[in-house]
Amino acid sequence: MLEWSAQRRFPRYLIQLSLLHREIAPAAVKAGVGWTRNLGEGGAGVDLADALRPGMPLRLRLQTDRGAIEVEARVIWIGEPTTPGGVVPHGMAFTQVASDQLQALRDLLLSKGEVRHAGVRLPLELSITCQCKGEMGLPLQGWTGDISRGGLLLRLPQVLPPGTALELTLHTPNEPIAVEGTIVWVEPPERRSTGEPIGHGFRFIAFDGSLSMSLGLLLAEPL
Repeated sequence: MLEWSAQRRFPRYLIQLSLLHREIAPAAVKAGVGWTRNLGEGGAGVDLADALRPGMPLRLRLQTDRGAIEVEARVIWIGEPTTPGGVVPHGMAFTQVASDQLQALRDLLLSKGEVRHAGVRLPLELSITCQCKGEMGLPLQGWTGDISRGGLLLRLPQVLPPGTALELTLHTPNEPIAVEGTIVWVEPPERRSTGEPIGHGFRFIAFDGSLSMSLGLLLAEPL
């Protein structure tokens, strides 16, 4: 087990991961949800649904595309919500990281660290319904292929051109999640298979704190 105090001697990278957090205490309440803003070997900047107290010891589970990474951390600073009722920024210093988890973290930073705003996409297959914004008629049925904080891969039975604004409903095991966004790319014809759904890149817009936390909870493994 590696231990160190909070020091900004490690570089931070703009990597977005969903996470769960729970206070290290005998009577800890249920886990909370959030997202990393930036991440390094020594700590992370995170957005959480609620403000924690300075110095609180936490167990964090970071959800990556290679599996979960668990660390212990301490709250160093707490910021103000960027919008009324929005997410609350926090600074976390990692206090204990097992050697295997540290190696997993280093591997993640090595693979994602040079990519600006690296929103890690996680495989996730959910049924969806969508409709062009402002239009009536039967919704289009499809599936997700993967998802991140910024968008997702849509698999649809027909081509929707880039720039198409959509109202999308994700049919999750708990409750439907409604999102809005825009098609930003379409799978080229030479990569399509006859009779198979067509891949589309979908970017979220009107992305508030409540929606961000709902998606984070959907992606994170139980803590």
